[in-house]
Amino acid sequence: MPLNFKCFKNRNTGQVVYTEAGRLGNFKNHIKKLVSYIRYNVPRYYIAHITLTVAENLPEIDFKDVHRVLQFIAQRLKRAGSDFKYVAVKELQERGAIHYHILCVYSIPYVFPSSNEIASSWKLGFVKITAPKLRMKLNNIVGYIGKYIGKGYEYESLNTKKSFTASQIRQIYKLTAQRLDAVMFKYGKDRAEGFSAPIGKSMRSSIMALER
Repeated sequence: MPLNFKCFKNRNTGQVVYTEAGRLGNFKNHIKKLVSYIRYNVPRYYIAHITLTVAENLPEIDFKDVHRVLQFIAQRLKRAGSDFKYVAVKELQERGAIHYHILCVYSIPYVFPSSNEIASSWKLGFVKITAPKLRMKLNNIVGYIGKYIGKGYEYESLNTKKSFTASQIRQIYKLTAQRLDAVMFKYGKDRAEGFSAPIGKSMRSSIMALER
């Protein structure tokens, strides 16, 4: 199945730009917000890659099972005072089963739960944890975690309701890097997180107010 693209044209220069749409575009948009959040809010971060293996050849598993694991990790890290963000993707196996790969980003060392502890929450198979050397950049993360789905076309052709899930990031972190930097410097992280996420005309008014 071919990839879908959105076309944008600059009114002033006439330059035409194509960006990915559909599942692949949605995936990259979530990663972009995650990267922006970490870049401006977590001075020192740590990364863990979790592989959740399904013991039986089950072609489909509800994402609630993955969310149960994510909630377990989030609660453990929260008690330790650590931030926690993630992106989880589904990998289809030739034998008919599926794996889940979760890239976790957290801010305090030596507090991440062990594979045995996560397995007790997973309950459907085996758990493996590695610590990849990965810089928090958009292309690096897309290339690393996206390889488990494929080069891109599988995002569209997967016969599943959902091929990935990711942390919810506030709308404020969808600003450009330059504008986000100015907003965070002027208002601070705590106040900026309280800003609403309007769209259209309201969004433009909010941005103008921030730049005054």
